[in-house]
Amino acid sequence: MKSKICPRCGSHNVEWIIPQVWSRWVCYNCDYTGPIIEADSNLEEEIIKNWKLNKDEIMAQAEEDRKKILDGTFCDDEKDVEVLSEEELEKKLKELGI
Repeated sequence: MKSKICPRCGSHNVEWIIPQVWSRWVCYNCDYTGPIIEADSNLEEEIIKNWKLNKDEIMAQAEEDRKKILDGTFCDDEKDVEVLSEEELEKKLKELGI
């Protein structure tokens, strides 16, 4: 049987925090915020084992990513980022029917 768990630490102590956004969950064990996963007991055990072995590294990477998001440098390769003017954005949204 599958259950909802945190993809970072494997905890079941997760809660849906924004009903309007299905992917916004919080883990009260490791402070992860984002989509959760449904996992069987084997995958859950793997995640928990990885968490126990690599917790410090995982949390350091999460903190580094958080800082990059806050200062706007999260994307490592600027070629992946398409900068649009307001007019170009409106045109793309209209093409998508949004």
